[in-house]
Parts: sequence; structure tokens; C-alpha cells
Amino acid sequence: MMKKTLFFATLVLLAAMGTLRAETKETNSETQMTTAMADTSRSKINLFSGSWTTSSTPALKVDENYYSNWSATGVSQIAFIGTFNGNYKYTHSKFIWDNVADLALGVYWQDLIEKSDENPKLFETRRKNDDKIDLTSTYSQKLKNAWNVNATVNLKTQFMEGFTYASPTDSGSLVSSFMAPGYLTTAIGFECKKDFWNASFSFLTGKTTFLLDEDVVEAGQLYGVDTTNGKRVYAGLGSYAKFYFKKDIAKNLNFYTRIELFYDYRKPSYHDKIGLGDFGSWEDASFLKETGSKSAMERTLNCLRYDTDVDLEFKLEYRFANFLAAYFTSRFKYDSDYNGKKDFFMEKNSHLQFYQGAGVQVYFNWKTPKAK
Repeated sequence: MMKKTLFFATLVLLAAMGTLRAETKETNSETQMTTAMADTSRSKINLFSGSWTTSSTPALKVDENYYSNWSATGVSQIAFIGTFNGNYKYTHSKFIWDNVADLALGVYWQDLIEKSDENPKLFETRRKNDDKIDLTSTYSQKLKNAWNVNATVNLKTQFMEGFTYASPTDSGSLVSSFMAPGYLTTAIGFECKKDFWNASFSFLTGKTTFLLDEDVVEAGQLYGVDTTNGKRVYAGLGSYAKFYFKKDIAKNLNFYTRIELFYDYRKPSYHDKIGLGDFGSWEDASFLKETGSKSAMERTLNCLRYDTDVDLEFKLEYRFANFLAAYFTSRFKYDSDYNGKKDFFMEKNSHLQFYQGAGVQVYFNWKTPKAK
């Protein structure tokens, strides 16, 4: 009887221990699941734990001059120039998402045609004096110290039709319009980012040229695009480098500069294909034939020299008050796909482009968080 009782008690104890072990295992499983869900939730929360820093700066400049029977003479004109610079940055402990919008549009009216009974208008001729659409979005993953790996998308074009003029009263020749040309650049590379400057490099950069206005095509300004058989897009692939610097170099005086370089691996042979291979291209190499350069190194260096696009810009701004500043800006471009209508630096139909402007502008600035 005692043995049966002990045997039965042992069975009950073993069953209880099994039940307890199962409950413990289930509890541990539930705890692990809860922990995993919490980690996932925490991970999702961390993704949105960064902070936004935004800055929106619209500005307007208005100039007006009127001359009537003025002995020193002059040209009556009125000009409006509007600009917008927006920076919208999301900073996380692991990455940075930076978005920049740089826009400008300016027009002016001039009294270039002598007034008469048949032509009584005061400001007869309207022309454009500034036009820019430059949108950039960059995702940067932090590596070590100031170095990041990044992916960048950039779109450049203009709002309105652009003309070049042979004389003050010339009606002008069409050379550009919205998305003619338009440049979409995508790049994967590395950058070194500091407080006042950053430098980025990419050996895998796609630069697509759009020519979406038939009037520009008919005017003969093709920007290196092979337009045969109705083609209006050229997809390039190359290397890209950019340097950016912006800092107050004196009290109320800010200096900004930017330089971009792009070399298209496809451009030399592509230029040969469409009959533009006269700037040191790999196959035609007419420049090298003229200079007697025959070695592979000389050909390579001259291809880099004549087929590398350059975009250099700088600006000085002196701030009188929070809403008023004087500025001087200049921009230099070299693009072997653009054949200018005028000589520049004694080069016929030059590939060089130059812009310069100065003035006083009223602007507003909305920032978040608010500056202290």
C-alpha cells in the first residue's frame, strides 16, 4: 500500500513538474515575442527619432530707371528678380537626408526702340536676366568621423525660354526653354562633411540630358543629344566631384562657393558618332593630330581636358539687416555640348559661359528651429 502511494505521488509530482516546465516555456516564449515586438517597435521609433532643420529664404529685387530728355542719356528700364533658397534637412543618429531648392527668375523691360506715334509703348522689349531651377536631394549614411556614403539626385533646368541677342534691338535666337535642356543627375559615392564645407566624389554617376522642346531642336541647339529618329534624351555615365563652402568671413559678410566637375565615359565616342568629335575625343582626336600628340597618356589627358563639364559659382553677401543685403555673384560654366552663338575669350561659338550680377535685395527667412 505504501509503495502504491509513493508511486502515485511520484507520478503526480512528475506531471506537475511537466506542466510547470511547459508554462515556463510558454511564458519565456511570450516574453521573447514581447521583447522582439518591443525591439521592432523601438527600431521603428528610432527611425523617426531624428529632427528637422529647415530654412526658406525668398527674396525680391526691383530696379527702375527712367530717362526723359536727359543730357547724359540712358536707357529706361524696370526689372524684377525673384529668388528662393530652401534647405530642408532631417538629421538622425545614423543618417542625414538633405534637400535643397535653389530657384531664380528675373525679367526686365527696356525702352530700346525709339518711341513714335506708331510705337507709343514705354518699355518695348522684355528680356530675361536670371533663370534657374536647381533641386537636390541627398541621403547620407554615416561611416566614420566626417565621412559618409551617399546617394544624390539632382535636377537642373530653367523656367522660361532663353534667347541670345546679336544687338540691342535683335529679336533673339532661341537657345533654351523648360527641360530643354534639363539635366537629371544620380550619383552614389562618398562625401566628407564639415560644418562649413563638404566634398563629395562618385565614380558611378548617371547624367541624363533631356531636350523636350521641338523649337529648341529646330533652332539647332542640341546640347550633345543625338536627335535622329526622334530621340530627345541622352543617358551618360561618368565620374562626378563637388566641393561646397559657405561661411561668414567677416562680420555680416558671407562667402559662398561651389564647384562641380563631371566627366562622361561615353561622351568622346558619342561625340564622334554625331559629328562633334573635335575636342580631343578618343577616336577622332583631330585636336591631337593638330598638336602632334600621339601617346595614349596624351590622348587621355586631352580627353579629360576637353570633355569635362565644369560649373563654378561664388557669391558674396553683406547683410545690413535681417531683411536687407547687398550681394555680388558670378558663375562660370564650361560644357562641350553647348555651342555658343557668340565668341568668348577669342573662341568662336565658345563652349564657355559666364554670368555676373550685383545688387541689393530684400528677403525673408523662416527657420526651424528658431535661431537663438
